[in-house]
Amino acid sequence: MSFTERRSAGVPSELRERNLKTIIDVVFRYQPVSRTNIAKLTGISKPTVSKLVGLLMSENYIVKTGKTSSGLGKRQELLSFNPEKAFVISVDVGLATTIVAKVDLSMKMTNKCEIKTSESPERFACELVDCLSDFCGAGKESPASVVISVPGLVRSDLRTAINVPLLHWTDLPLAELVEERLRLNGIVCGVSINNDAKLGVLAEVALNKAIPDSFSNIVYVLVKEGVGVGLYINGSLYVGSNHIAGEFGHMSIDPKGPECSCGRRGCWLTMVGSRELDGFIRENRLEDYIELFSVGLMNIVNGLDPNLVVISGALEQYWERVLPSLRAKLKSIALFDQSSMEIMKSALDDREGPIFGGALMVLRKYLDIETGVL
Repeated sequence: MSFTERRSAGVPSELRERNLKTIIDVVFRYQPVSRTNIAKLTGISKPTVSKLVGLLMSENYIVKTGKTSSGLGKRQELLSFNPEKAFVISVDVGLATTIVAKVDLSMKMTNKCEIKTSESPERFACELVDCLSDFCGAGKESPASVVISVPGLVRSDLRTAINVPLLHWTDLPLAELVEERLRLNGIVCGVSINNDAKLGVLAEVALNKAIPDSFSNIVYVLVKEGVGVGLYINGSLYVGSNHIAGEFGHMSIDPKGPECSCGRRGCWLTMVGSRELDGFIRENRLEDYIELFSVGLMNIVNGLDPNLVVISGALEQYWERVLPSLRAKLKSIALFDQSSMEIMKSALDDREGPIFGGALMVLRKYLDIETGVL
């Protein structure tokens, strides 16, 4: 009997299910973690934590991973997800290269390879599956799922890339294409795709321990070849009616600016991507770049009033110079007092964020978790 079937057999209460999902979220974020700390972090009573952790341990989803260091009081057992229970293949598609990573249930990246990104969907799928098959071994051990992050629009069924302009992919059934190739290689598993910034904000919220649990409104800005925005609003990932929320990169900040792939001019993403940043740096004009970056970011901040802005990608290497100037620029054009809003750089680099976010997305579904940051 599966874990989900065993839970359903006892017709658990809504509260019990909610508590179980909360505990799973906390273990993902803080593992290895003791039962006592789980109770403190969740507000769930110790007896309830012990009972639900026992359920997860009985099914071998959670395992003991040592004890707390010696000190005052009794040493406590530390718990983590079982790395041998399941793994996922998480893929981050970039303009030049694609990273393929094997991530286990304990959120450890156990294998990684890099391939060139081909604009030909068929060639891309073939090379991706060749790399993925090596991870599955000679026995073709199937992953729990494969998830692919792309720098573009994704249909709400998480199967089709609507538009990935940098690679000229339009209405591409990428998930189906990769699944077919996997079957030819003797691997049967589901494939899903998602936007890289949406997966990045999932990873940030779930894994960045520096973010207070009380922060329920977070804007994640990913600066790569363009600019992507992930939104965590009122305690959950916000995707909009058609799964395209967060496309702030296409707001025009200069009607006479460069032409964008969307057909308009002066879109934010055409003016503050990594290549544009490199140009400003070469000309010793970082302040001019920050001015342009601030205009777009302030539009988002004024519209959404977040607790926190997390910035990932190309700006991180200049962070000590960027942060003071960015705060000053935002303060000068803000509509409200920003003293309650924080700005921080990502805890993960611009490739790790989407990779771990993708892994979290499918591993939570593997555990039948539909709340938390999902």
